[in-house]
Amino acid sequence: MKGIDDRRVGEQAIHTATEDLMGDDADLITQPKFRIWLRPDGIVQLVWNPRTTVLLEDATAALQAMAQLTRGRRSPLLVDMHDTGPLDRPTRAELTRRSDLQAAVALIVGTPLTRMMANFFLSVNRPAFPTRMFDDEASAVAWLLEFVGSQ
Repeated sequence: MKGIDDRRVGEQAIHTATEDLMGDDADLITQPKFRIWLRPDGIVQLVWNPRTTVLLEDATAALQAMAQLTRGRRSPLLVDMHDTGPLDRPTRAELTRRSDLQAAVALIVGTPLTRMMANFFLSVNRPAFPTRMFDDEASAVAWLLEFVGSQ
């Protein structure tokens, strides 16, 4: 898949594992700043490209893609923000307003900067759905599986 190899070696293991979960027939939506797909386990996975500054239109596009993948049903969302750039206030507000789509959100952080951004995001925006930060994908997925099929 194009774009996978642009991640640093230490991050490739995560993407290798998640790609295996996509399967051959998985729906994948690719935008200039992200990739998003519905995994076989019912979790939607969003991966922002490295060092991406996420703008309001990017957040809107990601949520529209999620709605397309899930046909508008509430689903858990796994967000890989290992190496994501800053998010401004309107972008953060957009990402937290769609409780009709997001049953729960797990944020995978990989650097002190993304951890700080995620902490700020969670303290300022107070999403209406359960949201937690994780250092690794396995823990995030285990937590999100509790929300698969919840309405």
